[in-house]
Amino acid sequence: MKFMKKFVCTVMAAMVFLPVSGMEAKRVSSKEKNQPVISMGDRPGAIPMQNGKTDRRKDKTEKSDKKINRTELAKDTKQDKKGNSTANAKPKRDLTKIYILPKGYKEITIKGKAEATKKQAAQLIAANNSDIGIGCSIGEIVNLYWEEAEREGIRPDMALSQALLETGYFNFGGSVEPWQHNFCGLGTIGNGVQGAAFKTPEEGVRAHIQHLVAYCSHDLPKTKLIDPRYEKAHNLRLEKGLITKWSGLNWTWAMGGEYAEKIFNTHQLMLRCEDKEPKGMWTDYKKKQKELEKIYEKKMKEREEAEKKYRKKGKIQSRQEIGNQKQESKTVLKHTEKEKSKKKK
Repeated sequence: MKFMKKFVCTVMAAMVFLPVSGMEAKRVSSKEKNQPVISMGDRPGAIPMQNGKTDRRKDKTEKSDKKINRTELAKDTKQDKKGNSTANAKPKRDLTKIYILPKGYKEITIKGKAEATKKQAAQLIAANNSDIGIGCSIGEIVNLYWEEAEREGIRPDMALSQALLETGYFNFGGSVEPWQHNFCGLGTIGNGVQGAAFKTPEEGVRAHIQHLVAYCSHDLPKTKLIDPRYEKAHNLRLEKGLITKWSGLNWTWAMGGEYAEKIFNTHQLMLRCEDKEPKGMWTDYKKKQKELEKIYEKKMKEREEAEKKYRKKGKIQSRQEIGNQKQESKTVLKHTEKEKSKKKK
């Protein structure tokens, strides 16, 4: 009994003075919880303070992180040539995801030989507009572009692609109407201004090709000039530099930064067409052409009358301005004479 009493007493003493297994670990963890922790952003692996001091390795990583952040900010807040911050600049459009573009399209020249065939061109037009409504058949308009463009050394398939873009596959719908035979937007500046007009499809195609010659060549066209804006365009290009590539038409021929890409997209669609004559390629449209010629003559007379009225108004206004100037000069003379007479008195 004495032995058992001694054993129980020793066990009780041990429980009072010695910690139970796991108690010390809990105390340490509670201490660590009270210690401050060095932040590493949202990343895991925060390091606790050691004896009130940070770990040197942690300091080094923090400094390197700050340097990285600064360099990233510097990249994000680059300035353009004008000094404006590009931090919130929009990312560049990936044109290859928007348009079908050939490799090296920016270097393709306005002059050159056709890659597409006439039948492929006709297939593309017929697929988008079976009745082009310009007074000639699909086959005839394709032949006109090949004939006029090849004479000047211009690529006929690309020139026709430009016409299809400008006219919406000869559906028109904008300020230009079919009777004008204006296939490249000559003189159209928006706000309902119709621009140039030509009596026949042949004249319209010729004017288009002549305007391309004005952009890309020092030489005059081989045909008689009918492009009303040739001299202005040619003189401007001689002054600022010729545009020999289709990509150069962006912001020059049209006020758009993707104008050439749209032309190339149309051309690539042409190349994907079947090399086969479509139905109705040679439909006779002579009656339609005569109707359009009558409309052309009527509209041109209306334009001439409107121009005469405008000129007359201008002359009347100039006469009134001259009369007003004379009256003003007379009043000034009278005023000066009165002042002189007052001074003499």
